[in-house]
Amino acid sequence: MKTRFDTLENKNYLFFALAGVVVVFLVGNIAHQEEFPIAEDLYMTDLLFIIFPGIVVVFGLMLVFRYGLRGNHGISWILFTLAMASWYVGEMTYKYDYKYELEDLSTLTSDFFYIIGYPLFLGFTICYLKPRKRIISKKMVLAASLVSILFVIPTLYFTFNGEYQLDELTIFLYAIYPILDGVILIPSIIATVLFFRGQVNLLWSLILIATILFIIADTSYLVFSVEETYYPGHPVDILFVWSYTLYAFGALSHIRLYKKRKTELDT
Repeated sequence: MKTRFDTLENKNYLFFALAGVVVVFLVGNIAHQEEFPIAEDLYMTDLLFIIFPGIVVVFGLMLVFRYGLRGNHGISWILFTLAMASWYVGEMTYKYDYKYELEDLSTLTSDFFYIIGYPLFLGFTICYLKPRKRIISKKMVLAASLVSILFVIPTLYFTFNGEYQLDELTIFLYAIYPILDGVILIPSIIATVLFFRGQVNLLWSLILIATILFIIADTSYLVFSVEETYYPGHPVDILFVWSYTLYAFGALSHIRLYKKRKTELDT
């Protein structure tokens, strides 16, 4: 079954949005946005982290109200929206110039909400895949797990590399992210494989492809942070915003799919 999102026109909107994100980052870097902050610790490219995650949360809420608690779809959209809302708060509380201190819990606020979002998102992917468990083989799960482990190990090795002077709390927090990324990577790989086999539609796969982009961005951000080469408007942030963009279009597609099915039932 196709929705209007599957038309070329709607796909062009997605490509336009992705290209627009790149343009904003190019302008921000060419204009040396660090010299012209909009507010304290807020720059032009940061506006994208306010707009796109906010749109995802709004679309998620629309789906929550439409599906309610009906079946796996209803529960999955609740978990998806909670995960996006948690990451959104993490984005809003993030600070470029930070130093983790247990005595000052406010320095851990953004990480707390980022981390909380992972189990919520994992629950979302599990609820999505649950109806398809008959077509998910043990070999597929094993292969996805192996890929995930191969992804996590070098990232952890880099984090614990003694070449960089990091305090124990920072190392601990930096180590959590690749592990959590590896966990949500497993169902994302499985869903992507099912997509290429034609067993799930493109609409759901947009959300799961976004997750893979998010993980790549997360890992790259960790590397640049450890090397102290990350700065406002860094190109790696493009991948983060692209992820939120794909999440938004994936959720929007399901809103349209819901409307179409409802129209068909009413006629």
